[in-house]
Amino acid sequence: MDFKGITDEFKLYGTLFALSNRIQTYVDGKLKNITAKQQFLLIVLSLFEDAKPNLKEVAGVVGCSYQNVKRMVDSLEKSGFLTVERDASDKRKYNLSITEKFVDFSIETEQGGYDFMHSLYQGISQEDLKCTLKTLEKMEKNLIPEN
Repeated sequence: MDFKGITDEFKLYGTLFALSNRIQTYVDGKLKNITAKQQFLLIVLSLFEDAKPNLKEVAGVVGCSYQNVKRMVDSLEKSGFLTVERDASDKRKYNLSITEKFVDFSIETEQGGYDFMHSLYQGISQEDLKCTLKTLEKMEKNLIPEN
């Protein structure tokens, strides 16, 4: 493909989309009974120090709309990967928590995840990784509206 006349900003924008799609397609092909996006949601959920974050908090970290995350949560709940409970103090909120099924799934797929990360970042220096991460964090910050 000839990219003459296209700025680096547009090339990066397109590359981010294409890479995201390729990663999703690859991971979807490796996982059973769960999609890459669902796996990411569960990983995010497991990282919360509060054992039961609410759906809105998880959606904020995942970077999807509340409605999209709710659809994924419904599917994951039916599959037994997480539980959903109404918040005791605010009935409008839904608190989420991972189940043993997800813990078992994580253990089962852990080595494959490490192998994938190793191949994905092969030949990329720590310096390049840090620079890329710094750039992506700044781009993400630019998308978050000021409060």
